[in-house]
Amino acid sequence: MAAILREAETGITHHLEEFNLIGRSQDATIRLDDSGISRQHATIRREGRLYWITDLGSANGSYVNDVALSSSRALRNGDRIQLGTLMVFFEQDDSGSTQDLVGGKTQMLRTAVSLPVKTVQATLLVGDLKDFTRISSQLTAEEVAAMLREWYADCEGILKPRGAVIDKFIGDGVFAYWSSVDPDTRHRAAEAASLLSCAEASHSATRKWLRENKGITVQCNVGLNVGPVALGAMGRGVNTAVGEAVNLTFRIESLTRKLEQPVLASAAFVEGFRDPASLFEHAGTHPVKGQPDPVEVYGLKPA
Repeated sequence: MAAILREAETGITHHLEEFNLIGRSQDATIRLDDSGISRQHATIRREGRLYWITDLGSANGSYVNDVALSSSRALRNGDRIQLGTLMVFFEQDDSGSTQDLVGGKTQMLRTAVSLPVKTVQATLLVGDLKDFTRISSQLTAEEVAAMLREWYADCEGILKPRGAVIDKFIGDGVFAYWSSVDPDTRHRAAEAASLLSCAEASHSATRKWLRENKGITVQCNVGLNVGPVALGAMGRGVNTAVGEAVNLTFRIESLTRKLEQPVLASAAFVEGFRDPASLFEHAGTHPVKGQPDPVEVYGLKPA
């Protein structure tokens, strides 16, 4: 399932790989020489049949069909992407060959399978790399891409064996869920959070190299929650989990920096444990953006 970016003005094409770091830097996966583009501007990552684009906090922003990117977005054939002042088109060939794409002929795409929407009680996890902006400013584009690839692999190696569904990667973040809230599921989610937050636990060669050569420790902060979510098709070919419980999980993760706690869980999440005091310590009740009432949270004790 090949895909390319085609520059609108010149017609120059760039073949997309599994992971693509786009920017002005000499060592970007796709180098676009335009003054409006940041050195490390955006990423495009393939997940199954879909390609997801994420802005990396670029100076001039990224837009898809004139809509500014505030989170990751799945691309569709023919999407118009503006990176700074440069316009490119996303073209995808479901046959797996790039020959027709480069020649200007685009085949009809088969729509990805969409799941019917249903509401379930789910266990939710949001992870985010700590100080990603500061860290990336100290690295070349190639090193940033290598770090993100290693971290994505770490997430998959930790979450999937514990039964989680990785809903999406969001640049330097990950959102995953389990469609159950039983005690065993919550324990597996807490175990995954502990492993994700422990930088020294990773066997990543890239993380080791960053620690030893750059003095950089890559750590993930995590928010945990449970609640009702709608699972299914939220757009053509895009299956995801949405709901207020998801929004709250993102807000809980954002509290980790304020409280200097690598992992925070909602009171609702902790209530599912037989002996919560052995794993969690009370971290107070705090106001969070978008919530009318303060949120009670608990910190996960170090393993």
